[in-house]
Amino acid sequence: MATRFDSKSYALNQFKVLASKYFPQDSLHVSSGKKGFRLSDSTQLLIEKSKTIVSQLEKTNGVLPQSTVIIYRYGVVFQTIFSDLAKYQIISSIKARTRRGYRKEMEFLAFDLKKIELELKKSSNPRVKIQKDEKIIRDIKKRYIKLINENEFEILKTDIEKTQPLFIMDDSEGYKFLEVLSRSISSFTQKISRKTNLMKQESEIVLSKIKILENIKQASLEVPKYQEEIQLQRKTRGFNDLTKRKEALLNQSDISLFFKILTTALERYIKMIERREKQRLEGRDLLLGLIIEPTKFDGLNEALWKQIVFIIETHGIELLNGKSWFNFSFSDDLREFITREDVLKDFSELRNLEKDLERIESELYQNASFSEAYNFINEFDSLKSQAEESEKSLPAIKEEIEELSQKIEDERAKILHNLN
Repeated sequence: MATRFDSKSYALNQFKVLASKYFPQDSLHVSSGKKGFRLSDSTQLLIEKSKTIVSQLEKTNGVLPQSTVIIYRYGVVFQTIFSDLAKYQIISSIKARTRRGYRKEMEFLAFDLKKIELELKKSSNPRVKIQKDEKIIRDIKKRYIKLINENEFEILKTDIEKTQPLFIMDDSEGYKFLEVLSRSISSFTQKISRKTNLMKQESEIVLSKIKILENIKQASLEVPKYQEEIQLQRKTRGFNDLTKRKEALLNQSDISLFFKILTTALERYIKMIERREKQRLEGRDLLLGLIIEPTKFDGLNEALWKQIVFIIETHGIELLNGKSWFNFSFSDDLREFITREDVLKDFSELRNLEKDLERIESELYQNASFSEAYNFINEFDSLKSQAEESEKSLPAIKEEIEELSQKIEDERAKILHNLN
């Protein structure tokens, strides 16, 4: 069965065959509509970019790649043709088969290919220096090798930014070469910048450490005097005796086990309930307060204690089973232990001791000589901590500097290899 003759497609194909002799085929796009043929927006944009670049280089006497000159030289002609297309069209004819199978001569509106080709041949290059793309790329490589060897990376980056737009087609060798090189140089210079910052950081830490050690050396001469002042005033106020009593209670096996049961069970209970209910446990903050500082927590009252006893009695075996220090098998035994009179008495005494110690410490701090001594010792301890942190951070910085140095040399070698 004969197909209907598409005169527009036929005419356009004839035009494209001719145009491809002068203009990159992949860059010339022509659309066909009710108003006739027109250059696509992408082709128009490409041509306009070439006109802008040519205009700039005519003022600066720069060198233009041949691939860009082709777009300019013939693109301007195509713009002229399509702006007044009627002047470049003729009535042509072709023998085509009708639907009934007869062959007849059919007329259609076609491009005047001879006239168009004459216009293309009459076109001239712009008044700028023109070089083949390959020659420009070779010159670029030589220049860039020199800049890399001289560590002139900012000049190199600026040159790439200025040169890449001269290759207006994204698929041109020049554009693709500079695009890859730009990414490589960007990665390379980022590593150099990172190494520079690390070396600066290393130097600052070393200088700071030297200064800190000098301060520690000087301060250490005064430390015994201030420590003696603190101990004397604490002893006078009974602080040391209370501290000894507190430590003795904490070292008792029953009270130690009591705190392990109390804090571990409540911590695991919170996680269990919140995982099961998928929401925050009511009264969570109160339980956390007791977990964190059981002897200093001031929110403990009879109602909360009853709730805690119920939690441990009900869930303690489940929550603590498997702990090496936990040897209860029955909830009644567990409840009996955490409510045992002597254990609770020690717990209460510890809480009172904490209050007394805090009160004495607060009163001592109001004393000028104690306050001075206390602050001095704190500052001395802070200096030692800073020195330790510096000592810890330096090896990691040194290691990263060494790794970056190797990567920088590897990337430099790779870039130079690609430029040769």
